Amino acid sequence: MKTKKVEDIMIRRIVSTLSALILILAIVSTAVASNGTQIGTVGAKSTAMGSAFRGLADDWSAAFFNPAGITQFGKWNIGVSAGFIMPRGSYQAYPYPAFPSPALVTDQVDATAKNFVVPALGVFYKATEKLSVGLSVYAPFGLGTEWDLFKIPANYGNAKAISKEKESFSDHQVIDIQPTVAYKFSEKLSIGAGFSYITGKMTLDQINLALNPLLASWTAVSMVPLMLGGTTPWAWNADQNRIIAETNLEGDGTAMGGNAGILFKPSEKFSIGLSGRYSTDLKLKGDMTQTIAMPGDAVKYQTLVAAATALAVADPAKSAQLQAAAGAFSGVNVPTTYKDITADLPLPWTVGAGIAFRPSCSWTLTADASLTNWSAWDVIEIDEGAAGKTEMLQDWKNTIELGLGVEWLAMQTESHKLFIRAGGYTVDSPVPNGTMNPTLLDPTRRYVATAGVGLNMGKVSFDFAFEHVFFGDKDIPASEYVFDPVKGYAENYAGKYIFNANVFTIATTISL
Repeated sequence: MKTKKVEDIMIRRIVSTLSALILILAIVSTAVASNGTQIGTVGAKSTAMGSAFRGLADDWSAAFFNPAGITQFGKWNIGVSAGFIMPRGSYQAYPYPAFPSPALVTDQVDATAKNFVVPALGVFYKATEKLSVGLSVYAPFGLGTEWDLFKIPANYGNAKAISKEKESFSDHQVIDIQPTVAYKFSEKLSIGAGFSYITGKMTLDQINLALNPLLASWTAVSMVPLMLGGTTPWAWNADQNRIIAETNLEGDGTAMGGNAGILFKPSEKFSIGLSGRYSTDLKLKGDMTQTIAMPGDAVKYQTLVAAATALAVADPAKSAQLQAAAGAFSGVNVPTTYKDITADLPLPWTVGAGIAFRPSCSWTLTADASLTNWSAWDVIEIDEGAAGKTEMLQDWKNTIELGLGVEWLAMQTESHKLFIRAGGYTVDSPVPNGTMNPTLLDPTRRYVATAGVGLNMGKVSFDFAFEHVFFGDKDIPASEYVFDPVKGYAENYAGKYIFNANVFTIATTISL
């Protein structure tokens, strides 16, 4: 009997239970960046004012918040910003309530400290007194995480079951290229719209623990020594309760979209902004290599192979069962590559309204509210090619973001103006406990405090903003693990989540 055939029987069963789950985790990680890692880094003025900018929209970041605002610029307006994002967090997993595995680290683990640079650029031109056009490029979301959440159990029997020390890795990059046009109907009313071409790529390394299929037939398997004339059944090795599967995925996707806005100024002191953003489904396509790390036990493996060979003619059905059992003790790593796995991922629309009030020439106050349709993440369909299609229930909820901002003209000379800004916003996490995992960076309601300064030197302005993102601790008890009742893998990560982030944004604007 060929060893390869023996291994393949068991490996195919295990792979079929994991491939859909791994792809879902990759897609979720990528898309959730749009909520969990979006920290308002388009421009520094808007960022410092708590991103409550729809009703003001008077600098180049208006193309993102409310494109109608670009009619307020002079002949040329050119802006560039860079956000430096520093997320930090820790996660403590809770043991599985059934068939726990020491492969899951249950001590508190800190995410690898990583810093990210998020750029943005806008160039705008006033073609006529009423018509303004422009082009902006920004990275509205996309960060990443790296964790050491798993280890090889002492008695797993495969010392190479995990290929790297920090085995849980995700990286996401999304770029939005947006031409924008706006028209000023009167001194009080402007409208604007932008068209977006969105492109992104993702990389994911992921470990998952599937229930060892041999558990269901262990009573029969343990009797093999007796069947061969021995006196003692085999004992089960609890370190092999679950099979270690490592996945490496790389993919990319594109989507089309746009935004539109209205800016209404009933008086010099008061303005109202309305805007919305919509995108087509993000069409993701990727290649995935999944390595099943079989547990190892040379004695059991060789005994089962011999027993299966002896029964090949007399009892083919029993021989096949023993072949499969032998594969589960082979102690080898077997990679399987899936090409061109695809999914159409619904991106949520967002609508919002904001106001700006100027009680004096030195003060500007803003407020903003928006709704994001995360309930579009209900059921996601994955096309695995020849393996068929899989539907995964996500059951996310819509979120409402509320923000406030203030700007104070602290000093003014003939050629310089110094502004002090502050603000903040809050938004809930859309992700239910049943699909929560550490790659999301957004376990619970987010509270963000912002502050910044701006120096206007005539045609050139320099702006700086700081944000601190607070998250309440999230605790998902072990009783809320969600297991597939047939396949036995966990669809979420129960445990204690602690996250925060600091963001520094610098920007320069040239107005001509």
